[in-house]
Amino acid sequence: MPGDLGLPRDPQLESLLVEEGRLSERMAAESFAYSGLKDLDSALELIAVKLSIALHQMESLAREPPPPAERQRQELAAGRAGEAVRLLEELLSDNLSEDQKSAVTESPGYGRVRELFQQLLLRGGAGLLAPRQAEQRRNRLVARAMVGALRKYLPQLDYACGIEEGREVLYSSERMRLPLSQAVLYLETELLPELDRQLTLNPADPLLQSGRRSMAEKLAELRKMKFIPRSTPIVIERDFYTEWWSGYTADGELLVSVPLPVSFRSGTNLDRLKELVQAEVVRRLAGRGVSPELDRDLRYRKSLASGRHGSSRLPRLKLDLRRGFGALKSLYPVLQRLEDKRELASLVELVRSESRGAAQRSLEGLLRGASASPPLLP
Repeated sequence: MPGDLGLPRDPQLESLLVEEGRLSERMAAESFAYSGLKDLDSALELIAVKLSIALHQMESLAREPPPPAERQRQELAAGRAGEAVRLLEELLSDNLSEDQKSAVTESPGYGRVRELFQQLLLRGGAGLLAPRQAEQRRNRLVARAMVGALRKYLPQLDYACGIEEGREVLYSSERMRLPLSQAVLYLETELLPELDRQLTLNPADPLLQSGRRSMAEKLAELRKMKFIPRSTPIVIERDFYTEWWSGYTADGELLVSVPLPVSFRSGTNLDRLKELVQAEVVRRLAGRGVSPELDRDLRYRKSLASGRHGSSRLPRLKLDLRRGFGALKSLYPVLQRLEDKRELASLVELVRSESRGAAQRSLEGLLRGASASPPLLP
């Protein structure tokens, strides 16, 4: 409520904050129940509400409120604008099938988000997205984490393996493996209703009848299936059977195969290096005081409330790496270099050619001079 934020009573802001809380709780519950699944419509609706809160505060600032309220409104507007941009970046960078890459931008809710974002920029909202100047200690920690992550996964010059740039391959499959909870949801809400629709149009088709019957049996089987969440760490003994590991998610939920056609790109060595380095940076900086959002996630992963989504022994292995990197990137724009393959290759050469200390000092210089430009929406 506005009063809780140190602001005077504002019915419109109160309504927006209530709606934001409702959508956030719903998305958190869905993510917990379905192994990180995001509902696209709910996510875009939440982004639109956050942008609306930021715009509302900018309109209030234009009316020249008293100085104490001005500071509170600026902080609220900047916080919600940054959260909206990070959530949208998560949606756009999710690992979608190649034939679904445009699902976000073609969604009905995306037009509203794009309109609100343009309004925010036209009213001078770009300044809200600019990171605050970080203190020297934090710059040093971020530079050290970047150098440490790059050195850990530094590719050897004479090591020819994997897929080089320009040799990427497109794969396709008629089936994919989903976490058990997502597989049940998919069969219940997508596949069986579509088979029912087709049977309504052609009730005498024996193939449709057989397919509908087998999918109903598969759904009943999955609903009855029980599993013990995979625990970590584990001591690997000689001749230990490890193939079953590939049948679990990182959170320890069982993976099952469902008839869902997908197509995906193989990626290259640099793509893999990018994922490894970003994940390592997030894990190294969690709990170090460089990002409040990342520190909150680490505390949650350590808590009992996180269930199998957390770990009291290895909480950093359970972090939401994509969200954590987005939070860090919004505060330290130099981390954007880890997303661009050309920039990443230049950082690899920097770390390879210089000592650890020299490379760290070079990155600290980049951190001090880095600035972020407003994101561009597709």
